[in-house]
Amino acid sequence: MAEIRKRIRKNGKPTFTAIVRITGHPTTSKTFSRITEAKEWASRTETEIKENINFPKRKAQKYTIADIIDRFIENELPKKKPSAQAEFKMVLNWYKKEIGRYYLSGITTKILVDCREKLAKKHKEIPIKGQQARETEQTLSPATINKYMTYMRVVFSYCVNDLDIIDINPMSKVKKLTVDNARKRFLEPKEIKKLLNTCKNTDYELYLCVLIALLTGARKSEVLRLTWATVDLEHKMFYFLNTKNGDDRGEPMHELLYNELKKFKNQNKIRHLKNDYLFMTTDGKPKESLIGKLFPKIVKQCGIKDFRFHDLRHTQASWQAMSGVSQPITQKTLGHKSPAMTNRYSHLRDENLRLTINQVGNVMLKDFLEVNKEE
Repeated sequence: MAEIRKRIRKNGKPTFTAIVRITGHPTTSKTFSRITEAKEWASRTETEIKENINFPKRKAQKYTIADIIDRFIENELPKKKPSAQAEFKMVLNWYKKEIGRYYLSGITTKILVDCREKLAKKHKEIPIKGQQARETEQTLSPATINKYMTYMRVVFSYCVNDLDIIDINPMSKVKKLTVDNARKRFLEPKEIKKLLNTCKNTDYELYLCVLIALLTGARKSEVLRLTWATVDLEHKMFYFLNTKNGDDRGEPMHELLYNELKKFKNQNKIRHLKNDYLFMTTDGKPKESLIGKLFPKIVKQCGIKDFRFHDLRHTQASWQAMSGVSQPITQKTLGHKSPAMTNRYSHLRDENLRLTINQVGNVMLKDFLEVNKEE
């Protein structure tokens, strides 16, 4: 039903605001100087919405956003990587809460832009096992907001391509936010020395995690998912499989890292669990607490400011650049761009990278190695 509201301006002249509310569609309104114009606009707008003039496919009138999200979660989400499913579902549930009541035919660019603006004010949440997530003071970053939009864009693409109930992806006109990912934070040799010594004296497994990330540029997830099957001590190679960009890559070990891992393996009994992770909890899962909880404490203890675990990757890349390593080699060692690879480990061995790994590692570890020569 349409509603007409009359107001009197300061100059004494009246205005008439027509408001159209239809279940499943956003409320729309427009102000006129004549009541006849307001009534005509309201009647025309009601007709357009009800007859679905702007959305020729009438199926779009039958589904709410909540309907398609539920359908996507049931049929498509299981096809995604297990590591990405939880975040994907969390994002979709946020959209379901915000705009789930709207019919697909009623979704406009403005509604999605409003969602983007709400996300800019949304605070980050830290999940707590068995409890409600704790809200932080920090708001979502532009990169995270863009990720929210991307996930919803995927759902709309599902409606276009698989369900064939709309012709155009409603998210196509919503601009992404500008993202500045140029982190310049990396460690100097003295900071590396302090961090490694503190880790080594506190927790040997964390020490190894830091060494691997520092000397290979591996991501947090890549370090934690390493198993003894993907650590090739015979050929002094790491095999990072199912990485973030979908490619597998092989990377040579620095000599110090090889010696430390060999000692670490000899000190540990052979495990008989299905997932033989290097760093593993008692129930056979990756030991995420090493990086998620212990690492920040060690960084604080060392007095190193504004430094995250991922910055170990930046440190490797920065020292490669400062050591004169060519860009293609850096891209290969960090897995930013790699050729098609087979699943056989032997095809992942790139001996051309070994010199780079050892040279750059020696530069970064100069102060640390001098202190630990006698050990």
